[in-house]
Amino acid sequence: MAKNLDSAQYDAIFFVAYPYYFPHFLPIHNYFLTQGKTTLFILSDIQNNELMEQIAQEEELNYLFGEQHLTQTEADVFFFANTIPSTKNIKGKTVFLDHGVGTKYCDYKSACELFDYVLIEGSYRKKMLEDELPQYQDKIKCIGFSKLDPIVDQNKDNKAQQLISYQLNPSRPTILYAPTFFPSSIEKMSRDFPKDFEGCNVIIKPHYLSLERKTYLKQQKMFQHWSSFDNCYVAKVDEYNLTKFIDLADIMISDESSAIFECVALDKPIVINRFLKLRWTYYVNPKKLLKRLDQGIEIYRRVGYNPTSYEAMKVDVNTALKNPTEHKQLRSEVTESICGIVDGKVSQRIFELFYS
Repeated sequence: MAKNLDSAQYDAIFFVAYPYYFPHFLPIHNYFLTQGKTTLFILSDIQNNELMEQIAQEEELNYLFGEQHLTQTEADVFFFANTIPSTKNIKGKTVFLDHGVGTKYCDYKSACELFDYVLIEGSYRKKMLEDELPQYQDKIKCIGFSKLDPIVDQNKDNKAQQLISYQLNPSRPTILYAPTFFPSSIEKMSRDFPKDFEGCNVIIKPHYLSLERKTYLKQQKMFQHWSSFDNCYVAKVDEYNLTKFIDLADIMISDESSAIFECVALDKPIVINRFLKLRWTYYVNPKKLLKRLDQGIEIYRRVGYNPTSYEAMKVDVNTALKNPTEHKQLRSEVTESICGIVDGKVSQRIFELFYS
């Protein structure tokens, strides 16, 4: 179980509501450790306890299960990637950083009301929140996207070995498909998707919720079918960090996922599927979909290809593979706007908010 829990005081505590929050928190945790600070991870006991514990043990973290520990433990700073009902009994500064960037709207007003600091990534959200929430500007800090810190200095030499470990051919181009769970393009993709790109490697990185929730059983069956193709690897639920797959890919396909902007920040071509499977309630009431998605992001879709059908997607993917530099300048501009500075030092800037 957890280590070093005889001390009631920590420098930083991270609340992990879902396993896919780890990639955002671990770079910050690691930087705190380099500065001689102590950290504790409080893990939700609602979501996949086994996977949460597996990750915590692999990363050699101090950890406890249960949200109740948030008010029973003291720290200089508490980090959250989701809003919670109340922070009034938490003994330390509270910080919110959204677990993604991109097209799904975050309720920053609630975040600003609840937390002492709200961390944002780039100039897009900075301008948006200056206009929408001028009364909270002292809480809002434009820092960058911590999840990308490790990828900046990552060793590129082991790409071939990693592809071979997935039983893929390192001499072929690699396509990454990283859809979200809803609204998603998964149900409208072809069952022969890997076969349609038989000259390429196809890596599929499902969203955690696509793999874990019974609601998405049809998506799970599609993943299982795709995995039967020799040129296809489907990431498992414990392979929670998307950035390592983006690093392996020559191009990425996604839809309404913040993965779009992670790919752009790593200067890879992106295809953004606009053919989505919606729940019937969204057809009856289209305003529900508009409320779920951040419409201000729409202008940034020009950074890649935007097919409205599977057949159009096939054409766009092949075009992008032949012309990987086509949107290069736009990728640079959008990265600054959405993800902010990608320099591997976001975690350091977060640390300096509290210990400068």
